[in-house]
Amino acid sequence: MASGTGTLTVRVRGVPFPIEFADWTHDRLYHTVEFEGGDSQMVQTFIGAQGAPIPGGQRTLTLVDTNIPRSGDTGLQEGWEMLIYSIQLQVVREMGRNVAQQFFQLQDTTNSTNVQFSRGVHLGGYDPTNTAGGVLFDFLRKTYHKFQVNQKVQSEGPVEKYPQGSGPTVFGTTTSLELASNGIASPRDQSAFVLPIWLKPNIAYVGLLAPQAALGIGGALATSGPPFPTIEGYFDWTGIPATNLGFDVRETLEGLLKRPVV
Repeated sequence: MASGTGTLTVRVRGVPFPIEFADWTHDRLYHTVEFEGGDSQMVQTFIGAQGAPIPGGQRTLTLVDTNIPRSGDTGLQEGWEMLIYSIQLQVVREMGRNVAQQFFQLQDTTNSTNVQFSRGVHLGGYDPTNTAGGVLFDFLRKTYHKFQVNQKVQSEGPVEKYPQGSGPTVFGTTTSLELASNGIASPRDQSAFVLPIWLKPNIAYVGLLAPQAALGIGGALATSGPPFPTIEGYFDWTGIPATNLGFDVRETLEGLLKRPVV
């Protein structure tokens, strides 16, 4: 329906007031956390805005990691609201580190060989003949997700129930080329709620990623190196201890977002 001022408004099921599209836009809030081999503790998403330490790690959150205006445990700022229609979980990258690195970094190359430690996500599955390794299988089968608003669970389930609907799709002729993702890289394949989750200002919200068993990502201990053997320009992940392997996970909230316009 239209208001008297000519602004388009609609009624949204589950929301007691009309939505004026002059104030609301379709947008996303996202946040990134870090896991490493052997982790079994729960990691919270949306805790810490840009410039804060990444949950589960030590590097600093950047704009590619999060765009939330402030930490979710204090809620959205005054004047902000969101109606969440989709939650998406994406393993953004797999990364390794050598013995000289104290923590995982965003720009993660060695000084000597300039070999990139990060790579696209591989499925994995403990096949000892698969020297390329991979973390997605382990993460999907072991990790449970909850999204809470004001300490009340609004959505929960295994990670695979929140397909990412985005990410790279690769076509190549390389033998044994592999790239995996949590669902098909298509926005049409994201999970959508019938009724939105309503985020109000100053009300705490958080995502919880809880491994139900220790994440086992590494293969046998390295028998040579550093530098470790490489495969296709990346480290041979069967030659890195599990605690020197990790991966970043991005949680995205998609829906209608209201924020002050300067």
